[in-house]
Amino acid sequence: MNQNHYQLISLLTAHEKNKYSYHDLSEQLGLGKRSIVNYIGEINEFLAKNNFRTIRILADNTVEFNCSAHEIKEIRRRYFSLPAYEYRYSFQERITIIKLLLFRYNKLPMSAIMHALSTSKATCLADMKTVASDLKQQHISLISDSGGYAVDVNEVFRRDYLIVAFHSLLDMSGNQAGVSGTEIWISQHFKLDRYNKRLFPVLTSWQQKHRLTLEGYQLFQLNWILVVMLERMKQGNYLTEFPTHSNAGITNIALDLLTRLPDTDRLETIMPEVHFLASYLEGIQIIVSPQLPLGNIPSNAVIHTFLANIAVDLKIMILNDEKLFEQLSNHIKSFFSILERDIPFDRKLLQELKKEYPRICSSVKNNLYILEQSFHRIYNEGETTFLIMHIAAAVSRLLSANCEFHILFVCDSGIATSSYIIDKLNYYCKVDSIQTTSSIEFQNYIRSAAAPPNLILSFHPDIDTKIPVVLISPELSPGDISCIQEKMYSFRTNENTLITRRMLPRKGFPADNIIRPELIALDLEADSWIDAIQMCGNILLAENAIAQSYIDSIIRSVYINGPYFVFWPHVALAHAEPSPAGQNVFAASMIRLKRPVCFGSEYNDPVKYIFLFVSSESKEDSDKMVKLINTCASPTLFQKLDGCAAADEAFRLIINES
Repeated sequence: MNQNHYQLISLLTAHEKNKYSYHDLSEQLGLGKRSIVNYIGEINEFLAKNNFRTIRILADNTVEFNCSAHEIKEIRRRYFSLPAYEYRYSFQERITIIKLLLFRYNKLPMSAIMHALSTSKATCLADMKTVASDLKQQHISLISDSGGYAVDVNEVFRRDYLIVAFHSLLDMSGNQAGVSGTEIWISQHFKLDRYNKRLFPVLTSWQQKHRLTLEGYQLFQLNWILVVMLERMKQGNYLTEFPTHSNAGITNIALDLLTRLPDTDRLETIMPEVHFLASYLEGIQIIVSPQLPLGNIPSNAVIHTFLANIAVDLKIMILNDEKLFEQLSNHIKSFFSILERDIPFDRKLLQELKKEYPRICSSVKNNLYILEQSFHRIYNEGETTFLIMHIAAAVSRLLSANCEFHILFVCDSGIATSSYIIDKLNYYCKVDSIQTTSSIEFQNYIRSAAAPPNLILSFHPDIDTKIPVVLISPELSPGDISCIQEKMYSFRTNENTLITRRMLPRKGFPADNIIRPELIALDLEADSWIDAIQMCGNILLAENAIAQSYIDSIIRSVYINGPYFVFWPHVALAHAEPSPAGQNVFAASMIRLKRPVCFGSEYNDPVKYIFLFVSSESKEDSDKMVKLINTCASPTLFQKLDGCAAADEAFRLIINES
């Protein structure tokens, strides 16, 4: 089983869809049709051998894999537990795995590294030089002697490093498409599947006893914390001391959980371990506590607003990207748990992102205040880097598919040669168009073309142009194809290419489905922000869209959390927690104040415009909320609204802006 098997089975069992054309598979996996057919045959041998349904190749030349969610889960469990000895880890994956091994074991022999990576001693020795350099930048000493390698860190730091690594490297969203080699290695090497089976019943009974409810991402994190603790204790690496900062309630809950775990009941004293676990339980807010901002702030609106501002900066529509929102939400929530500890961060990654995506980095940095003022925390470089990576991935995902690539083939060898080259290019490269011309007509073609080609192919080097040129051989060798694909990849992943090719916004709900003229009031007078919220809420109160308790909950949230919804200069988007789907119908009102009021926002006071909305968790209401946020994020709307004399006029402006 090699990397291509992993990628193909990951894609086919990702729940996104169950039917693919060969073109889809070739595009997503970078493989030819013949290779895909061969890999499907080999995967089907495994499926049939284990009494699973097999992948079908239909009459219309598409590939279909119909399985229930339960069957897919079992297929993935069995398939990804197969030996990975044929999997070729990338350079970065090898470096990551070596670091994990160094922190898992007190002493790491070279033979263990070679076995874990299934590679030669020479490769491992070369990799260790990079590992040593990386650790040095994090002020961690790498010690080597005849017995192997070790890192000079204390036990708490060692555990923290592993827990944070699990958080950073394992997918929390449940979307397993394109599973990485590092994820596969961690799952197999740390035997996560076996641990999950052992820990799940323990965690279930423990929660029931203490009346706790763990959310999905909390459960993942707690599992990882316990796996690391059990692994280290199994090796005899117990904590001899740990500072006690947790309250008695958390400590007792941690003690009860630890004594339920396998092999911990024989410890004579486990209190340092209890305090270590309690510190993490506090971090992931294992019990209901008003200290966690995400516990009582409607985080969906905050995160959507963060994305809306970035979309405005980049002039690209990413606000409707549900995958981005889900993954970003999970990551932002996770920042309140295991990343609370000040773990050293490799700044090389951030520096590379700044070099490759300077405009995205700048936009994320400029809009961090939305998350920071709403969630009451400062985002460090490591956390900011993860945010940038999510945005960059979304921009690339949305725009690369819409980034056309055109090739001009300069050929003087006749129609047979050009036809051969074009057919081969169409097979190996995803190109939107391939045109041909002769060297004599080349300059005339360039002058008359509606748009210049992105790449020129030629047999001869004497072409006078600033457009990138690839010299190819008449047989279009594999090296030629690799060079062409590299040029295409460079073009499609270049930030300037992506951002300048604007993606048209998707049509959403019209503005009259979000707000109506009768729900707009201009030039009201309020003595304070509380009066202003009440005035805006009174409009929806008169429509029976909300109750007074909803207005009260907004005011109470501001007292507890501060002005978490004053997202833009002079504009507030007041709201409280959404109701369960079906309990409310989306409604929004807007007021303009004659004299602005202060909410206590460092960045955006005083506030002149207030929107107040109520929503449910239904998909339709969530879409309307996104539409409202997108409208409010307009850089020109409120300047225009300043000149409106009547509610009807303001309504028309909002419609035109949305």
